[in-house]
Amino acid sequence: MTVGHLSIDGRRDEPLGIDDPSPRLGWQVTSAPADWTQQAYQVRAAASATDLARGHCLWDSGKVQSEAQTDIPWRGGVLESRQRIVWQVRLWDSRGDVTPWSSPASWEMGLLKRADWDPALWIEHADRKIADPLPVFARAFTVDNRHGGKVVKARLYIAGVGLHEASLNGQAVTDEVLAPGSSNYQLSVEYRTYDVTRLIRSGANTLGIELGHGQALVTRSVTNPATGRTAPYSWWQSQFKGSGTLAVAAAPGDTVVKLTSVSGYHVGGTINIDTGDGGDRLEPRTITTIGTAGADGTGISFTPALTRQHAAAAAVTGSGNSLASTDPSAGAAVSPRLIARLEVTKADGSVQTIVTDHTWKTSLGPTTTNNWYSGSDYDARREQPGWNRPGADLSLTAKRRDGSTVGWARAGIAPPPNLTTDLVWRVAEPVKIADRIRAVGITQPVPGVWVFDFGQNFAGWPELAVDGTVPEGTTITLKPAESLTADGTVNQASIMGGGSSRGTNVFATYTTRGDRHGETWHPRFHYFGMQWVQVTGLPTGYTPTAKTLTGLQLHAATPTAGTVTTSNDRINRIHRMAQYSIMSNMMSTFTDCPGREKLAYPADYLQPFGSLHRNFGYNAYLRTMERHLAEGQSKAGDNIGNVALKAPVYDWGYTGQFGDEINWGNGIILVPWHLYEVYGDTQTMARYYPQMQAFMKYIRTQKVGTGADTYIVNAALADWIAAEGTSGRITGTWGYHQIADRMAKMADLLGRHADALEYRSLATNIKTAFNDAFYNTELGRYTSRGTGDATGATQAAQALALDEGLVPDSERQRVLEALVELVYAFQPFGGGPHLSGGTIGLAPIVRALSDGGRDDVLWDALQEDTPPSYGFFMAPTTANPGGLTTLPEQWDMGNSKNHMILLQIEEWFHSGLAGIRQARGSAGYRSLVIDPRIVGDLTHVHGSYQTPHGPVETEWSLVKGTFRLKVEVPPNTRAEVRIPRGGHTAPDAPAGADFRHIEGDRATYEVPSGTYVFVSRDVRRAK
Repeated sequence: MTVGHLSIDGRRDEPLGIDDPSPRLGWQVTSAPADWTQQAYQVRAAASATDLARGHCLWDSGKVQSEAQTDIPWRGGVLESRQRIVWQVRLWDSRGDVTPWSSPASWEMGLLKRADWDPALWIEHADRKIADPLPVFARAFTVDNRHGGKVVKARLYIAGVGLHEASLNGQAVTDEVLAPGSSNYQLSVEYRTYDVTRLIRSGANTLGIELGHGQALVTRSVTNPATGRTAPYSWWQSQFKGSGTLAVAAAPGDTVVKLTSVSGYHVGGTINIDTGDGGDRLEPRTITTIGTAGADGTGISFTPALTRQHAAAAAVTGSGNSLASTDPSAGAAVSPRLIARLEVTKADGSVQTIVTDHTWKTSLGPTTTNNWYSGSDYDARREQPGWNRPGADLSLTAKRRDGSTVGWARAGIAPPPNLTTDLVWRVAEPVKIADRIRAVGITQPVPGVWVFDFGQNFAGWPELAVDGTVPEGTTITLKPAESLTADGTVNQASIMGGGSSRGTNVFATYTTRGDRHGETWHPRFHYFGMQWVQVTGLPTGYTPTAKTLTGLQLHAATPTAGTVTTSNDRINRIHRMAQYSIMSNMMSTFTDCPGREKLAYPADYLQPFGSLHRNFGYNAYLRTMERHLAEGQSKAGDNIGNVALKAPVYDWGYTGQFGDEINWGNGIILVPWHLYEVYGDTQTMARYYPQMQAFMKYIRTQKVGTGADTYIVNAALADWIAAEGTSGRITGTWGYHQIADRMAKMADLLGRHADALEYRSLATNIKTAFNDAFYNTELGRYTSRGTGDATGATQAAQALALDEGLVPDSERQRVLEALVELVYAFQPFGGGPHLSGGTIGLAPIVRALSDGGRDDVLWDALQEDTPPSYGFFMAPTTANPGGLTTLPEQWDMGNSKNHMILLQIEEWFHSGLAGIRQARGSAGYRSLVIDPRIVGDLTHVHGSYQTPHGPVETEWSLVKGTFRLKVEVPPNTRAEVRIPRGGHTAPDAPAGADFRHIEGDRATYEVPSGTYVFVSRDVRRAK
């Protein structure tokens, strides 16, 4: 028996920089005999592996009687900044046997208090304008190993807005990209902790940092005619906040300043007084009231009082809105700035510290244009070789490759994005380069225009490589697309949206330096969605090869969770399309698409979460998403408690159709529920319980109707992008019941039983109201207005009620039959059957049919090629000659062609075809159901899923009527295995399988952990 895969807050990679004061531990049993059950555990932790081995522990839990392997709270005392914890665990089983101690794992705490960053200051390039090249920063320092001994540890703590890329002595400090990640910069900026011990050298060192705009500064106003960037595309633009000058001088002790303009400031936000001259006299203050402008106006009041003298005409700026109300607060423009702290620890325990301040040097680098959506322009002639290496020339006379002066200057002191901005650790995994994709074809549709086909739509970077024959000053343009035009050039329509007023330029350019050894480059401060890249600007006569352009696929490094392969190529292709859609929209946050919007809409990742979590593990990732949702909750005005339509909320998101939506804002409740249901986590629900209650209160007081509609909610977006329209009253009330029910369950788990009773009663009333309002007893189906009305009886209307348990038991079969009838009858373009659900309705349709034993209907729908169907997506077109390789946003293939909304069928591939799912009422996959469905022409399916307790695996085959199923059940779990009966012969069951009952055509057995093989003969396929 062995224990392994130790985790901390869902992370198994021994993370640095944790800021959770009470983290949760977990582990798995990696080898054990059959029928193994944990009865107790013992955790011990120390400051080092040596201390742990010697028994010098910070915490020894002793023997704790418990079967739990997840959500184990740290009880080793108060954790401190920078503290390293090395820990291990051993277990006792039901026989009383004890495992050996696990191999030690570790984590390291980050900087837990703002004061821990002192005396580091936010710095910027003081003279930079928005249209200038991106800034670079450098700090030279010396490490003398003669004093204090050799370096034993070095940590770089850094937060760059909007993106940072750090190097030490010319080497990257990490393989993470697009760090630190998107955020609501008025409330938080993610920071990173990097182990740079191996990069520190005795003697001269140089720390270099480059910054990008990211989502902190998005604008269409910055053009670059030299590269053809005349109409930069972006889905939204940052909101520039208060800016002006002092109308009257201000003195120490003042708590009011008179300004030339008071627009763009926010109560509770920050006023930055005297931002000029490199920030030497800068004083940020918290705004308390906003009055009128001018020398005779009432000005802006703030706290605390000023400590310095500030002359009239001194520059003043303002932050964004930290209270939100209806303001898209995360969209407040924040220009590039950073805060960093490098700590170098020597053998004698002494610490040399380098912090961001005026001693840093800054200049304008080779990235001349940068836009999160439109792309970037890079001029290699502007590079200064060795700028980030030991002994770098950081003087005023330093030269670029083209001979121009770099212009190194003293870094300016910048205000924080807001005084309310916290520096926070990112629980979710970092974004990394996941794969290198070679082009499968190169065409030249027009002279001088080369189109590279990667054969797969993905999110990432095009990496350009040219040989030494390309002369200096050659500007090469890389233009990504998901489609082609009729003449074979790229069609970018699906990676842009909103019309030409939002811009039309999406590309990256590289201007060569003329290196005879060749040049390689890729963007670093944005990314594209693409299957094709069009290359122009290569010299006449230069013929590119497959090595000229490589696709670098990017996504968050979440662990792989599940696999499924079948004997049917069509199913396998749809599965691959779904996987790539997930990977393409799993960056620092979930996104809706990697091109046109790049925004984190909660419904887009929570409604298909049954599909998502079967492909990748989100135990850590979802915790970061919940922080974004909490930061996207309105804290002022009439809509306190409302959660924006997307979080972080950069553009509209609190009001109107595209804002005030229960089935998007409810993510603040559903994320903690999914973390519990899938991974067994209760910490997140406890931590965010007040915010969850606030959203419930908002819905109960602001969104429900009156009279007969007291428990009815009308959802503005209804079943978004569905092929047939379902009443928003149905989807809204379904969503209302969903969150009331989940709140009741979570309240019970947290010991808040009075709350649970209240929410349970609310859920009961909503269920009654739902049936009174929408169930047509005569037709046996749900309609827009219930009995007496036949309209609106959509697939989604039936499935939402079935899946959520809203249908009275006596009526479930009628509603299921209605759903089946509706699927076969939906033929908007002929053919059929077709699934018609959208964001809200599709997953419930899939689950309701499978739960009702009608997997044959799902199979039939998957064979259809007329729209709306998955076959329609795969059909060759002029735009996509080989069919789509990811799933699109809409059934008609409009808008993005790389989206997660329509991949809910993927859940059935795992739960139905492979037959792996969690038992109803179970959490953390402790109780399993193995119930493979034999449909269509399938002869073989293999599936696996990495549960919190270990891998569950199934493999079945059907050959000449003989069904064979092999099942592997992880330690410390049990499974109910359902085997199809053939003819009148009972299945052959292995030892250890306990027969329970026969239900329909299935024989049910219960098995403990272990590996089992079942065989059933004369088995027939589902009709």
